[in-house]
Amino acid sequence: MKIVFSVICCVVVMISSCENKTLVESVSIFPSDTLVVGNDYPEINSQLVLKVMANLEFCTSSDTVTSLPPCTNKYFRIFSVGPNVNWEDGFLLEMRAGLFNTPVKQLLLIQKGFNTYKIINQYLGFLIEQRTSKSGYNDLLMGYQDKEIGIVAIKHTWDGKRYNPIDVEEINGYFVKTELKDSINHLFIDNFYAGH
Repeated sequence: MKIVFSVICCVVVMISSCENKTLVESVSIFPSDTLVVGNDYPEINSQLVLKVMANLEFCTSSDTVTSLPPCTNKYFRIFSVGPNVNWEDGFLLEMRAGLFNTPVKQLLLIQKGFNTYKIINQYLGFLIEQRTSKSGYNDLLMGYQDKEIGIVAIKHTWDGKRYNPIDVEEINGYFVKTELKDSINHLFIDNFYAGH
């Protein structure tokens, strides 16, 4: 009786272990680094960036021009677009609220193309985080002020030509629940109006 019971147990274990086999695919996960953006405005040390800002008429380095703000960290701060993107190829420029008659901060992606610098993206919001990505261009978490709700944090990713808003991650510092993602994204992403 013990032998029959032992044989039956072995057969059951062998059969059950064979039935539940699933193919496990290895998923390549990109180890993303996150840079949380503070409120400080560090000195702008890049002469190239200062020259580009002046050439695009965001600011002036001349004391005689009074129609533009001076090219200083009092009004502007700059960010790298990604760890593999040179400053000569492009950078992010954040402007303080109030410049050029906008009541909120602006974030612009300035990129070089055909030996000239131009604005690729312009958003009426502020940078909260940058996250490294496979593309070499950092993903951006941007904050936008909604009059009825508060601060809406939207993730923007690089599509090869420009940044696009793709996901609402937080509202007023609280993560959006998974079950609400579709409706929240439909409300904010499908009707996005705070930049291009």
